[in-house]
Amino acid sequence: MELDKFKELWNEIDVLKEKQQISDEKIKEMLKNKGKTTLSKLIRMAKFSMFAMIPLGILLCFFSHEFFTAGGYYIICPLAFLFVCIVMTPFEIYLYRFLKAIDFSRMTIREVSERILKYQNLVRMAQMYGTIFFFIYLGTWYYLFYRLTIGAEIVWVVIITLGTFYLIMGLVAIPFLYKKLYYKHINRIKESLNELKEFENNNH
Repeated sequence: MELDKFKELWNEIDVLKEKQQISDEKIKEMLKNKGKTTLSKLIRMAKFSMFAMIPLGILLCFFSHEFFTAGGYYIICPLAFLFVCIVMTPFEIYLYRFLKAIDFSRMTIREVSERILKYQNLVRMAQMYGTIFFFIYLGTWYYLFYRLTIGAEIVWVVIITLGTFYLIMGLVAIPFLYKKLYYKHINRIKESLNELKEFENNNH
């Protein structure tokens, strides 16, 4: 009788262990899915950027028809932007493929963390060079547009208005957009990885 009770108790312990293991696997899967969902948003944005760069350059050329009408060195400004968009397209393709290669199911936490960190550094680099290009290019574009529409005459209202808009876009709008579109999602993935790491540490 005592042997039967012992066997019954042992079987109950095995069942509890099995249930605990299933529960742990579900929690791990939930944490991984949380990271996957956020990663998919970054992938969608990278895919959009990959296809949008060249059309964006063409669109700016369309809105800069006054420059083409004026001819001479004026046409260099919109064509330069189109050239940068064409050059940036391979970089956007690289980012898209880089993100697509991240696999929460096959990779370890360390491997995913290293890739996310590298992606974050690439985004920061793109933001830094993009902001520099923004100030140089948009400043040149505004100057040429001012010369075409107003001429050499100084109209302070126009200059101050354009200058204010220019600074707000460069110093406020760009960091805000990068934070909302990139860093917010990157931080969420990092949080998911930290939670997953803590969970695994607590269950070893």
